[in-house]
Amino acid sequence: MLGKKAGATAEEMSNAQGGRSDDPRTAAVLALATALIEHRGQISDADVQAARDAGLSQEEIVETVAHVALNVFTHYINVALDVPVDFTRVALTR
Repeated sequence: MLGKKAGATAEEMSNAQGGRSDDPRTAAVLALATALIEHRGQISDADVQAARDAGLSQEEIVETVAHVALNVFTHYINVALDVPVDFTRVALTR
């Protein structure tokens, strides 16, 4: 729902769920975010260097980490407190 409101196409949203994008900078952010989740924050120097090599600034890397942390926090709150979902559920493709 949020992606649709932001103007993302169904294909872009599906690709983003799988950590993919045709835009190199977006792909770098998604790769970093995916690594953060898969490794529970313990990413390698190579993960950070790949983000830098793709043109992300230190601030953008920190912002990506912050967004991932905020989303994990939100997820934990929703699960722990059984917060009702007020929008249509979307099946994850990953």
